[in-house]
Amino acid sequence: MDWMGFFADAVDKIHKDLAEVVVNAAGCREGWLQGELFLAGRERGLRVNECAIGHRKKADLSFGDPPTMVAEIKIIGAGYFPKQQYALEEDVNRMRRFAGRNAERYMILVIPSSDLKTRLGTYLNDCTFSRRKIDRSWDGFRLRIWKL
Repeated sequence: MDWMGFFADAVDKIHKDLAEVVVNAAGCREGWLQGELFLAGRERGLRVNECAIGHRKKADLSFGDPPTMVAEIKIIGAGYFPKQQYALEEDVNRMRRFAGRNAERYMILVIPSSDLKTRLGTYLNDCTFSRRKIDRSWDGFRLRIWKL
């Protein structure tokens, strides 16, 4: 299965609603996106918060038993607290250490549009975790997906 394509296509179908959520729904952004991706993939067997990937942490999305795919979702903007960079990097490292070595691993990052010029904003726009990636933009946000 082409999971990167699936995630990007699923976001494309909900991009207008997602743009509204990332701007106005503080506190539930990632959960909302996780639910929307689950709805898009449930008939394929996509699962939510089932696969343990580290100390008291479960993958946001997974597929298979044992899992053949795990994914983490982050929504982080330029105006967020700088510690969010650390949280993103920790999720990436946790995914890379995941014991299910045959599983494909993905990081899904949504960056709300902003005119703010911050170190975090520069980092989010320039960071790279893998050469295998998708990078798309819509009004209101940018989507970056890496296969780790």
